[in-house]
Amino acid sequence: MFKQIKDLAGGEFYLIASLLIFMIFFIMVGIYLIKMNKSHITEMSNLPFNEPQADRYEEV
Repeated sequence: MFKQIKDLAGGEFYLIASLLIFMIFFIMVGIYLIKMNKSHITEMSNLPFNEPQADRYEEV
């Protein structure tokens, strides 16, 4: 696999950079989700059901 990456004609920088950006982004999102407060997650998951709102476009 690494031999194929080394044999690219000048495009290996973009390939490796995009792979690193992709991996770093998803690792950061994973860490953020693991460290997130569980009570906040529960509150946000029930938010649309806690406060019924009148439809603004409904004719009266």
